[in-house]
Amino acid sequence: MAMASSIQQARGARGETTTWMKQVREVAHDAEDCIDIFRYHNGHRHCSHNPIVGWLHKIIHPLKTLRAMHNLSIEVRDLKARALKVSERRLRYRVEAAFGGASDAYTAGRSSPDYNHLERQLPALNIDECRLVGVTEKTESVIKLLEDGNLARLKVVPIVGFGGLGKTTLAVTVYKSPTMKGIQTRAFLAVSQRYDLRILLESLLRQLIRISLRDPSCSREETFKDPLRGIETWHISEIIGKCRAHLEDKRYFIVLDDLWSPEDWENLKVVFPDNDKQSRILITTRNCNVAESCCSDSHDLIYNMEPLPFEESKKLFYKKVFKLDKCPPLYQDLEVISDSILKKCSGLPLAIVSIGGMLARTKNKTRAEWEKVCDRLGSGLETSATIGGMRRILSLGYHDLPYNVKACFLYLSVFPEGYEIKRGPLVRRWAAEGFISGMHETNLEEIAAKYLDEFVSRSIVTPTRIASTGLVRSCKVHDIMLEVITSKSIQENFISFVGKQQYNTTGHDKIRRLSIQTDGTHSNREQENHNTNFSHARSLIIMCCSKKPLPISFVHLKLLRVLDLEGCWWLSNEDLKQICKMSLLRYLCLRRTNVSKLPKLVGRLKELVTLDVRETSIRELPETATQLGSLKHLLGGRYRHYTRISRVKLFEPHEALTIPHGLKNLKSIQKLAHVDIASSSHAMQELGVLSQLTKLCAMNGEYGGEKWKPFAASLNMLCKSLRHLSIIHWRNMDMGLEIFLELKSPPIFLEQLYLWGRLSVLPPWILSLSYLIELSLRENFFDGPLLRQLGKLPSLVSLKLYHESFVGTTLCFEKNLFPRLKQLIVDNAPNLDELSFDGGAPNLERLTLAFEREPAKGIFGIENLPKLKEVEFFGEVIFDSLVEGMITEAKIHPNRPRVYREN
Repeated sequence: MAMASSIQQARGARGETTTWMKQVREVAHDAEDCIDIFRYHNGHRHCSHNPIVGWLHKIIHPLKTLRAMHNLSIEVRDLKARALKVSERRLRYRVEAAFGGASDAYTAGRSSPDYNHLERQLPALNIDECRLVGVTEKTESVIKLLEDGNLARLKVVPIVGFGGLGKTTLAVTVYKSPTMKGIQTRAFLAVSQRYDLRILLESLLRQLIRISLRDPSCSREETFKDPLRGIETWHISEIIGKCRAHLEDKRYFIVLDDLWSPEDWENLKVVFPDNDKQSRILITTRNCNVAESCCSDSHDLIYNMEPLPFEESKKLFYKKVFKLDKCPPLYQDLEVISDSILKKCSGLPLAIVSIGGMLARTKNKTRAEWEKVCDRLGSGLETSATIGGMRRILSLGYHDLPYNVKACFLYLSVFPEGYEIKRGPLVRRWAAEGFISGMHETNLEEIAAKYLDEFVSRSIVTPTRIASTGLVRSCKVHDIMLEVITSKSIQENFISFVGKQQYNTTGHDKIRRLSIQTDGTHSNREQENHNTNFSHARSLIIMCCSKKPLPISFVHLKLLRVLDLEGCWWLSNEDLKQICKMSLLRYLCLRRTNVSKLPKLVGRLKELVTLDVRETSIRELPETATQLGSLKHLLGGRYRHYTRISRVKLFEPHEALTIPHGLKNLKSIQKLAHVDIASSSHAMQELGVLSQLTKLCAMNGEYGGEKWKPFAASLNMLCKSLRHLSIIHWRNMDMGLEIFLELKSPPIFLEQLYLWGRLSVLPPWILSLSYLIELSLRENFFDGPLLRQLGKLPSLVSLKLYHESFVGTTLCFEKNLFPRLKQLIVDNAPNLDELSFDGGAPNLERLTLAFEREPAKGIFGIENLPKLKEVEFFGEVIFDSLVEGMITEAKIHPNRPRVYREN
């Protein structure tokens, strides 16, 4: 009876605490609204060229300001009264006592991590940790199911198992395996529970249709034309027809990851013709009925995914906590409690990695600390491997986070299931939301980036693309972890959702952040009946919607700070006129929308920090854009991934932004990419005064190098600020870059450099760049001792030799060259006969290769690369003899590097 009474009291205390915390949040949010409404009225000035209208406005505006101040005083008085009531309630119910629980005491006792000295062990994560626990054997088993019988007919193999077992990891490994021979085209599709059929089919076609960068039958201008431009406007039946036509005469390999229902398979299988070419489809699903429905042929077999055996679970756990296969002697006292924790994880890699990531962050690693964690797990998954038990384990990752990082954690729920989250946009949004607090002149985006690194180290997110420097370029949130984050977000009224029917947000007093995620299945009537008031929203995220999901009027969203409309093809130029009246806006993303022109009203966005117009038809900025004094990031243009390897991409040279006169007014600008220097010599002359500029990407498509002169002069003035520089002169028969051979003051702190264009010799100042980490070259037509020159760069980690950057016959990495190089890309060096490693690049981890023709002498010396982890072949043509030779050498290599092929 006493225990039951104690439990009831604890529940009551938690209820009072929850209510009190909600009231505190609402008072704080309303106070912020009050201030921002006044700022909106004060800053929302009318601009007119008519002198009479301007004169009238000068009289009327102060009167409106007085009215706003009067309303503000009333609001402040009401807020003060509400705050006093909330404070009295805290004292009356002794809310402080409710915070005395063990779990909160543990969290409060934890010291925040030192983000300035965060361990950067990220490169190891590029090889999935599950590979260490039996993935090789599982991969071989699945490939055997795919290949057994050598059937000409289309064969489907489902991988079935509950969430967190590592089905996707296994599917990715099989997909990249070079032992799947003869595959002519392939695609990997993340389906998820609520997928948009159009977006999925667009992704499939983009992966299937790849036009060679250099087609001799095309003119140079025609070569850069995107055959899929305007795909957003195509009818679904047209996309299906193009997919089938492309697959009809090829042996293809398709992965459909995370299929949820038999109906999903019925919708998708029409895309894949049975062409008697030994084509294969691999499916992952949690549902046995789905797996059986996919196996329409007697030759189709199901692979059942099993939990990890206990010994393999221990190996994965210790690898995550200590970076070792077993418990170190210093921590032998933790073995018993480790076994208890692992029993509650029931062999699920996701649970093991999540708990291991959290324990790896503990400073002292004492038995008492770990016992508290074990107790907080409760029964976990020990009795039954349920999703509920998994959620309990993953929730610990949230409670263990420092307070200032929790908002960033909850924010991950704005992304749809299976969405690849890019590092740059994420950290810029965190900063714009106000989640990051800096001191003095600290760069908020740099702090935010360290928070993301923290999530990676704790396995809250999974890296999907990692740079050679160890920087996580993009990541994903596991669907079960996403459920946990979404549930917490709704519980705390942090984010509201439209489109996630399983999450009810009707109890929210006011919507502060809104994420609209639709799959194209909602009826118009359902949308019209959604009459929620969004006027208090600070963030609106509508991602990848081909049709307007709700009748939202932008004119009513006066308090908005963050607006992300990426992939919203319905957005019009007319909508932009309303958006540009949101004077408090800090972050505006129009990427992959149908807009073609920014209105002059954009100059009103005085607080705008990020303007992202990439992959749109916007080529010119209005003159008023130079009034954006707070702007730090101006991003335009379009990249083309002419292979599926995200590390190999091409900037479309016709897509750069034209910058108007007055660029010098953008005093805060840090990133400017990509700009057309041929369009405005005045703007290029003004570049030199932008002392905060760290990233600059400029191109010139005109013949002759005269247009580069004012740019080169400004470059000399930016010698201390620039960290990332791209110079593109894509007329490859023109020595347009010769002006850069001699710079009076080269950018000495440069970390990344990309040079596209013909040069007679390598600019000598490049060899003095002691901080240079990444160097990319394209169509420079270098010959001779290129590697001997570049090999002396002390900090170089990544070298990318793109098409025709090197036209010699031999690339030899000699001893004492490239001491820190980790990544090498050789992309279609046209005359290459031999690639050899003779003691140079001793730290090379990743080798990525594409050849127009098979090198006459071959590839030699990978045994001299002791740290090699991965060899990847890509391109229109992949020579089987090269791949098979590399597989043979990899088997006897001490580090057993993985060999991939992308075609």
